[in-house]
Amino acid sequence: MKQLLIALAILFGLSTVALAEDKTKTLEERVLDLEKSGINLPDGMFISGEIEGRYDDKQFDAGWEARSELQVGFDVTLPDNDLNIDYAGASMTYDSDYSLDSTKDNTMVEKQIGLGNDFATIYLGETDAQRLGFAKTSKIGAPIIITESSNRLDHNNKTVITFGGFERDSEFDFDTYRLKKEQPYGFVLGYDANEQSTYASATVSLMGYADVSYMMIDTKADGSASYTTDTTQEGYSIGGSLFRFGLPMTWGVEMWDDKDTGLASDNRIDVGAMYFVNESVYVTAHRTENDDLGYDGNYYGVVYNVVTNRDPNKRADKQDGLEVGIYYHDKAGTSTFTGADYASTEQILGSIRYKF
Repeated sequence: MKQLLIALAILFGLSTVALAEDKTKTLEERVLDLEKSGINLPDGMFISGEIEGRYDDKQFDAGWEARSELQVGFDVTLPDNDLNIDYAGASMTYDSDYSLDSTKDNTMVEKQIGLGNDFATIYLGETDAQRLGFAKTSKIGAPIIITESSNRLDHNNKTVITFGGFERDSEFDFDTYRLKKEQPYGFVLGYDANEQSTYASATVSLMGYADVSYMMIDTKADGSASYTTDTTQEGYSIGGSLFRFGLPMTWGVEMWDDKDTGLASDNRIDVGAMYFVNESVYVTAHRTENDDLGYDGNYYGVVYNVVTNRDPNKRADKQDGLEVGIYYHDKAGTSTFTGADYASTEQILGSIRYKF
């Protein structure tokens, strides 16, 4: 016991001396010391992700569940070469709660490679690039409308080419996008060999007031229960910002038509908006009709952000930092798969997460 007390006294003395020395340093010297203590990543490498505590008393026995997501990758500029490839990159993501396929929880997913130039980029692997441009509505706390098991959110192995005026995201984030002013349009072509699905989409800016997108998914029959016939789906969306009119809000409308060949004959519709109270607080509201599971619902959320590294090119929900959100869901409907009616559900959910 005496030895422990002596050791603690020595440690306390050393820390006191160090603290006294630190107080004599200027602010500039302290900032320099912090920069030196940071992790030095190789040129072009990036690390991003989030750690979340999510409250859902209907899904989790304990009410709360912890989740984490970590993305690692690189993006580098290449020297002049005969292939006319200006840049190349790759990324992969560890996800403890992979919402698209629970059998892949706690595994590496979304492994992908991208390379190209200022006009076109090709993506190979478990990519989501096929929906670039088709990301209008800010779907905070609400389900993303999807169509069948071969939908635009499946991270199957694909080959996807994007070209036109899309600003390239060096960290493979396809939830949002930007179009160049001098080239306000973009196109996407993709193919999933496993599902024999072809993707094609186009996005055009209407003089900066709103963006309009169209997407087609064509899947050939493969004899499985889901695809006994050839399936064609079409999606339309329009969305924009009202900031230039003095109203700090973004909005979006999305509709999918399965052409009566999918698992549901009714169109799928999502209407939503995000209103920015200030730089830290925003509220969201959505209405969905016949989502991927057959729900009709109203979804509302209030989110507070403590931003650690503000990026003017990112939406509020994509900024790094601490995010605290409370959501209210009110939904009912008929199951897309069984035809059984869902019980009407009213629920409050919560989320605390740190994004980096």
